Amino acid sequence: MKFLSILTLTGATSVMAAPVDIERRQVDAIKDALAPVMSSLKDLDTAIQGLTTDPQTAAPILSSSQAASKALSGAATKIQAADNLGLIGSLGLQQTGTDLATQVTTTIGDLTAKKPVLDQLGVTPIALQALQQQKADSGGLSDALLSKVPALARPIAGQSTDMISKALDDGITALGGSATATPAAGAGGATGTKPAGGAASGAAGAATGAGAAKPAGGAGAATGGGKKNDADEDED
Repeated sequence: MKFLSILTLTGATSVMAAPVDIERRQVDAIKDALAPVMSSLKDLDTAIQGLTTDPQTAAPILSSSQAASKALSGAATKIQAADNLGLIGSLGLQQTGTDLATQVTTTIGDLTAKKPVLDQLGVTPIALQALQQQKADSGGLSDALLSKVPALARPIAGQSTDMISKALDDGITALGGSATATPAAGAGGATGTKPAGGAASGAAGAATGAGAAKPAGGAGAATGGGKKNDADEDED
């Protein structure tokens, strides 16, 4: 009888442990997807801190920005393919999300602090376009993350994604861009259909100077359309 009781207890414990193990593996899969994002952001921050008035020091920022965008969109693709998390698993991701948001804030802060140097080198438009691309890619990652957590945990997860979005918006504004204009680009990035190509093409466009083409012609469109007064002849 004791032997049967032990077997029964062992079996029950195994059944209870199985869902926990599955949940842990699901959390680990998402953490593994986010690890390259954290690494790429740290590399980008290192490149930013190394920026001086020497033009050669700007090149690592562009390559690191490309790598960060690729990591963001790649993580979104992996997370979209992952299983949904339960409440316990979602709470297990909270610290990872906080750490990621903190790193984004630090990296963007270091970049905007270098704006005088970026201006002097004439590469601020390139840095701006890189940030806009990262905003689009981070939007896709945020959507993927929030889709994997239950509704009850989304407000908690949303704190980290909102922090990331705000940091990028602040950076875009600080470099002279419009934070409200980025969601249009983010709509494409959120689909995750071009994990690597979108980031590379955005940065390549910036490298050719496309980023410098900022909206500046609004006033011209508004001119030249004044009222034309027709002289009406009164017939007696």
